[in-house]
Amino acid sequence: GWDAIGQPRMQTEAAGEGHILSRWLTIIFGVLAIGGVFFLFRSMMVRENPIRTVAQQTVPTLDKPVSGPMAGRDGMRVAVQRSVGETRPMFITLNGRAEAARTASVKAQISGSVTAAPALAGRPVRKDAVLCELDAAGRDARLREATAVLASRDLDYRRAVELAAKGWAAEARVTSTRASLEAARASYDVARIELARTQIRAPFDGVFERRAAAIGDFLSPGDACGTVIELNPMLMIAEVEEAYASQIQVDAAARLRLPDGADAAGKVRYLARTADPSTRAYRLEVAVDNLQGRIPVGLAAELRVQVGQGDAHKVPRGLLTQDERGRIGVRYIDVGGIVGFAPADVIDEGADGVWIAGLPHEALLLGEGQPEARPGLRVTPVYSDKPTPS
Repeated sequence: GWDAIGQPRMQTEAAGEGHILSRWLTIIFGVLAIGGVFFLFRSMMVRENPIRTVAQQTVPTLDKPVSGPMAGRDGMRVAVQRSVGETRPMFITLNGRAEAARTASVKAQISGSVTAAPALAGRPVRKDAVLCELDAAGRDARLREATAVLASRDLDYRRAVELAAKGWAAEARVTSTRASLEAARASYDVARIELARTQIRAPFDGVFERRAAAIGDFLSPGDACGTVIELNPMLMIAEVEEAYASQIQVDAAARLRLPDGADAAGKVRYLARTADPSTRAYRLEVAVDNLQGRIPVGLAAELRVQVGQGDAHKVPRGLLTQDERGRIGVRYIDVGGIVGFAPADVIDEGADGVWIAGLPHEALLLGEGQPEARPGLRVTPVYSDKPTPS
């Protein structure tokens, strides 16, 4: 047939199908061309800035990368020993200074010249020992007079009582002689006390630390003969921070480490309830046995005071090491086989080791030596039931 413009209908339909096919081919070739340009551009970028694959070793539990120098030793075998904590008394360490338990400036109560000075400065003295003796200046004579008067008044009173019992003396006579007797007793007591005050005596056992008056010096009431100090027990004075003040109890055990390495036991005698306004610290007094006189006044020493009980591990001294920050502590195996470091909070010491706090109740401690097993390295522990020798 023929179409409207006189062309054959079959020819027109064939031309339409050819046009559609041409459009699809154009679209396909366009898509292919765009894809080719994209892949070409990507390949050029790869050649100019290639993406590198980074290999990193991590610990699954802690997810911390192992440093480069340690990566080569990752998984190395190290000798460890098991340690289980025990309940032990816990102590805090303070800086203490020694003070005399008591200090007394011994003074004259009457006037007089020093006639004797039997006590030597720096020597021990017993309670009531004579330190200075003053001139009696007639006081002994007054005492003898008072003694005689007292005896006479006592005799008068006894006779009045006997006569009154027989009806030969009035009751007023008895009353009068009794009053005279009491007055004589009072005079005797005053004379005796005045004479006793001529001897200035030590108020307690201690050391006659310093003499203030020599033979020939005249003392008035209130003038010092010398100073006596009590050195047993000795007081160790320390300042306690607010964080620990509430943990210390009066009568708590304490230990003193002397500069020569010797120990001395003591107890808390006093803890202030009011802090020093300038330091916000509390005054602590620990009474320490000083029977041998080894602790002089003013000595500075380490003082350890018990603040309760806690979990602690006993380790040989050979396991103690130093970290990069200069702290003393022990190395142990942490979670994931990582070497950890615990600062040594020493709570007690003995001849065969030290007790430290701060570790888990059950811990794997690295043996002595092995300097290459540094904190942060992942290791393979080799267990040993025998403790590392100290």
